[in-house]
Amino acid sequence: MSHRKIPASRGLYWCLEAWRNFKASPQPVLSMAMWLSLGVFLPVLNFFMVILITVFYGGVISTLHKKALGEKSSIGDFFNGFKTLPRFLGLFMVGFPTVLFAFFSSTVLMNALGPDAAKALTDTAGQPPSKELINAIAPVLLDVMLKLLPIGIVIGWVIFLAVPRVMLDRRLGLLALWDAIRAIFSNLGAMLLFTAGIMLAAFIASFLLAIPLAFLAGAGPLAGILQTFAIVFICTLGWALYLNAMYIAWRDIFMSDAIAPPTDNPPPPEAQIEV
Repeated sequence: MSHRKIPASRGLYWCLEAWRNFKASPQPVLSMAMWLSLGVFLPVLNFFMVILITVFYGGVISTLHKKALGEKSSIGDFFNGFKTLPRFLGLFMVGFPTVLFAFFSSTVLMNALGPDAAKALTDTAGQPPSKELINAIAPVLLDVMLKLLPIGIVIGWVIFLAVPRVMLDRRLGLLALWDAIRAIFSNLGAMLLFTAGIMLAAFIASFLLAIPLAFLAGAGPLAGILQTFAIVFICTLGWALYLNAMYIAWRDIFMSDAIAPPTDNPPPPEAQIEV
């Protein structure tokens, strides 16, 4: 099926409905999101997580679909994207633009900082950078982030719509990317409102998280560990909501007309008149 054109207000609906779905049934998606967060923070694993992130996304999306259909799901569904070679290759191909963008962003940032600042950051790997170094690189970092942000948002949109296209509609990776790009142009208003909702939620979460992090900073030797736990928790919650929204967006834009969305009530039986 081709994509639908939906009202722009549906973008905000994805944010609200994602929260409602998560509250109604948080498991096992919350556990899967926790593994995503830990994978990003743990050394060595974070490299593989960046490379294979969309394959894991596919597993979570398949879990949400099973739950919507009333089927049993488990934490093992997290690895559904790896179970067949065509599905794995399709999801990996969908995530390839993210990998390219990560390398491109790193190159641009290193060039903008210059060799001295880049070497200073490398030397302080694993340790908090000094206040002088932060003051020196902060303006450059902000400038680069603002320039790269639009590209990152568009790539995020493509991943957002292409992953369920591969996992649930069994589209090939390149075809799913093309489907996502076409759908974005048709539903730009919804994507913009969804992004605005996500950014607002991230801003509020960052503000609320800053309060406990400030208190934890005075916890002595345990401060770093406690702050890491707090950040992992908020990342886990964010991933769970994001993946719920991804599934809801697929339902809105790509789900076949022949299949009633899980939130809809079934139509009443037609009355029959015997003659």
